Amino acid sequence: MKNDLNDIISNRSILLVAIFSLPLNIIIFFALIESEFQIIRLIPPCFSLFAILLAIFRKKIVFRTKIWMFIGLMFCTAWFNLLLGLLDLASLWFVMAIIYSLFISHNKQSLIVYIAAFVSILVVGILMMAELTFIPLKYNFENCHYPCVTVRILHFLLISSVIYYILNLFITTNRSNVSNLQAQATDLQQANMTLEKEMKEKKELQDQLLEAVILTEEKERKRIASDLHDGLGPVLSAVNLFFEAYIDAPKGTEKTNIETKLKVIINDAIADVSRISHNISPHILENYGLTAALKTFIDQLNNSERIKIELHIDPFNRFELKHELTVYRTITELINNTIKHANSNKIEIVFEQKGDILKIRYEDDGSGFSNLKTQKDSNGMGIENIQNRIQSLGGTITFSNAENGGMKASIAIPYKETDKNETH
Repeated sequence: MKNDLNDIISNRSILLVAIFSLPLNIIIFFALIESEFQIIRLIPPCFSLFAILLAIFRKKIVFRTKIWMFIGLMFCTAWFNLLLGLLDLASLWFVMAIIYSLFISHNKQSLIVYIAAFVSILVVGILMMAELTFIPLKYNFENCHYPCVTVRILHFLLISSVIYYILNLFITTNRSNVSNLQAQATDLQQANMTLEKEMKEKKELQDQLLEAVILTEEKERKRIASDLHDGLGPVLSAVNLFFEAYIDAPKGTEKTNIETKLKVIINDAIADVSRISHNISPHILENYGLTAALKTFIDQLNNSERIKIELHIDPFNRFELKHELTVYRTITELINNTIKHANSNKIEIVFEQKGDILKIRYEDDGSGFSNLKTQKDSNGMGIENIQNRIQSLGGTITFSNAENGGMKASIAIPYKETDKNETH
């Protein structure tokens, strides 16, 4: 950006000097008409010609070479004015040369230009103060009133215009850069605020997910305890009673009848243990996948004839066990909520796999989503737990009232097929 700006300034300055040099050097040419050495009248036109050629080829010359050529032109112009005894005009050209030397990144080179200009002005100034004859190019200064005044005016106009242009462009560019930096700083501040807000929301979501995990674990523990107490406890108590009766019973038909009942109760106990174990860790899901586990779970509920559940699953391959288990827990949670709170007679579950998305539609004919939303079990669990489970997979779940008056849940989760070995 800096080199581009310097190049723009140098090109336009060279063009400006070339344009102003034409009338300026024409006036100087006529002002030197009474000069002792007429050949010096050709020097200003040569300067103009060089300036014009430099302006024409300014975009084809390498930047550093172009700057040094421009500085050389200004130095030659300054020395020409010194030889004429015009110390003030020479000073202006030396100042211009020093300014443009600053465009070069090496400070030593700029310092050399400054020292050369200062020494030139100092030597000539001392000679003039000592009233020594130091105007080798005699041109009858006393007869050069109007041309010399005009030359000074044009010098001021040219050099002040160039300096004004340089400073104005630098200051404008600097202000623009500052404004851009301030705008970027504001945008960065807003981005930081947005990021902080997102991080805060993410932390809150993580806290919610952690709380959901803790509540889910606690709910599972209470469910297991309830199953053991309500299901297996009475069976084992019955086993104990029948076993004592079996010991005290006399041999014969009575003992045989007690033995038969005892075997039935023990088989029931084994079935309850199998059911509780399946709820804790469904081995069918681990070994055979989500489809088999859901069918087994739903078949058991359908056999109870308490509710009719229809399961429609498009064929799809296994995916990550964690995702399968989360989907399994979600569906079983929805079913349990429907059975406990919705007074439903029928549930329909549909699985559709489309590309990298697995879509699930759950619908019952119960009391509707509004009623389900207000119902929570004694553990404080509800649809929020189900939502957190699905969100932990990067999926979405929406609840609404079904057309038949019941509740409808639409689930979409990322699907990535995996081989069997990766699921274990």
